[in-house]
Amino acid sequence: MAKSNEKGTFKPVIGLRQVLGISIAAISPTTSVFLVYGDGLHAAGTGVFWAFIIGACIAISMAFCYAELGSMYPGAGGAYTIIRKSLGKPTGFIAVLLFLLLGIVVTASILVSSATYLNSLVPQIPVNLAAVAMMALITWFSLERIGTASWIAIAMLIIELAVILLFIVISFTNMSHPIRFILQPVNIHSHSVMSGINWSAMMAAVVPALFAFNGYDWPLYFSEETRDPRRVLPKAVMISVFTAVVVEVLAVVSATLAIPDFGTAMKSSAPLTYIIQSAAGNVGASILIIGVIIAMFDTGLSGNLAYARIYLDAARNDSWPSPINKFFKSMNQHNVPKWGFVFLGIGNAFFCYFTSLNSLITFTGVIIVTIYLLIAISAIVSRFRSEANRPFTMPIWPLPPIIAIIGVIIALTQQAAGDIIKTGVVIIAGIIYWLAYLRTKELKKQVSEKSQSDYTL
Repeated sequence: MAKSNEKGTFKPVIGLRQVLGISIAAISPTTSVFLVYGDGLHAAGTGVFWAFIIGACIAISMAFCYAELGSMYPGAGGAYTIIRKSLGKPTGFIAVLLFLLLGIVVTASILVSSATYLNSLVPQIPVNLAAVAMMALITWFSLERIGTASWIAIAMLIIELAVILLFIVISFTNMSHPIRFILQPVNIHSHSVMSGINWSAMMAAVVPALFAFNGYDWPLYFSEETRDPRRVLPKAVMISVFTAVVVEVLAVVSATLAIPDFGTAMKSSAPLTYIIQSAAGNVGASILIIGVIIAMFDTGLSGNLAYARIYLDAARNDSWPSPINKFFKSMNQHNVPKWGFVFLGIGNAFFCYFTSLNSLITFTGVIIVTIYLLIAISAIVSRFRSEANRPFTMPIWPLPPIIAIIGVIIALTQQAAGDIIKTGVVIIAGIIYWLAYLRTKELKKQVSEKSQSDYTL
């Protein structure tokens, strides 16, 4: 039997197709649209289309930043590695703390949604328990070899892409409105009165759109397991983001134009289900919902694969007390971080059982765009501070990071104060931890090394 790896080292065993499959599965156009379309529609009415267009511009700009920085700093920590090397160790630790929380929240939000769709087909299956069972299965798959897990993700990805493309075709062939229905956005109020959409409402729907596109950076978290990462990773990032943008924008356009009755859709807790039932009947809707459940499970699996690798990279950088570092660095015989996945399994299972879907999505969206802000700032800072080789250089510099920063800041100003405060508390906790523990630990280490050097002399 192969021995466990306690040093936290990976082997390069996957190529472009596998890492691309994980990335697109992590984005999951099917999951993304079915998860956030309702929130976007309720916030911005038919302006959900423009929210996705604005979100797409930010996402593509962010992808250029990720591609350039990821080619410079390939590492299992992905965005954490980039922020740490570009903005310094304190900011890097804030990033890993955000990822620590994100890892035990985002997969739970996706699985609760998947279980909700499952419950709509089989009401006898309780939502929260089904989500917990899905998380247990994802943990099991995650503990297998990355090659095995990636092929499982790719197989389910083929199914989900067929589902979303079928949804787009059905929706376009059952259009109820002309194109101006989305070009001149409107919303409906309590008295069924149509009115225009203001800028504030539009930007409130941008964060759900960014949540929908999120995942194109996933190739970076498998850089140490990818052959020729400096060439493969930027290509995988850019293919992923353009795939997500094209498919998801088409899905949003087709769905919005296919709404039979706008007032009914706005009152529905699952407007896409209402749309597809109207277009394809109950049987057609049930078939598509089965595909959505598979897609969401695939997204949960692909997303989960990255977070334990971020925790491992942070542990290799001595971010925690020694026992915790050892805990997150430990690998099983399949060369994957075993206890990191167990931690994710327990944390997500807790949120699957005790937390509602809406509170998870809005909070998760704020954390994601905060990380985007740090990455975009890193892209600017690295141009002035870093001498590292750039295998990929973003075009039209410096527009991508500037567009991303402006878009993210505007979007953040339109989010719920409670979600912003929660994220602020996490950041403050990270700063306090850095000052009280990590900085002191580093100073003691420097003093010890200097004393040993003086003794040797």
